[in-house]
Amino acid sequence: MEHDRDRETEQRSSAWPLVAAIGIVATEAGVLFGLMVIAVIGVLSVGASVAGLLHETGYAADPWRPLRLVGVAVAGLSGAVWIAVAPAVTPAALVDAAATDGIAVRAAVVLAAAALLIVAGVAGPAVSSRRGGSYGDLEQ
Repeated sequence: MEHDRDRETEQRSSAWPLVAAIGIVATEAGVLFGLMVIAVIGVLSVGASVAGLLHETGYAADPWRPLRLVGVAVAGLSGAVWIAVAPAVTPAALVDAAATDGIAVRAAVVLAAAALLIVAGVAGPAVSSRRGGSYGDLEQ
């Protein structure tokens, strides 16, 4: 009986799926209703939770590369949407679209959030190595 309790306490469930679900909802609500801060927080939550899930399940050695890859994927999609609604693919036309078109400004905000994911994925290894350890000591 005591052995069964020890096994149950060893098997912890992950919080990442809940963070991912809340992040998806926050991203969608932020983009839909124009709540840009909520959209950015949602994108960051989804990116971090996907990277955390991949690291926790052993598909990635650390969370930093998946964080960069999620950031690149989100940046690509949001950049494509921004370009699709702009009248031309010139810097002036993109800026004009972001100033006048609601979809373009939302795509630009999501693109900025994706850039933050990429920056965090690039800076993360340097910051964690300065702490004197690897990512594993953050889990404790």
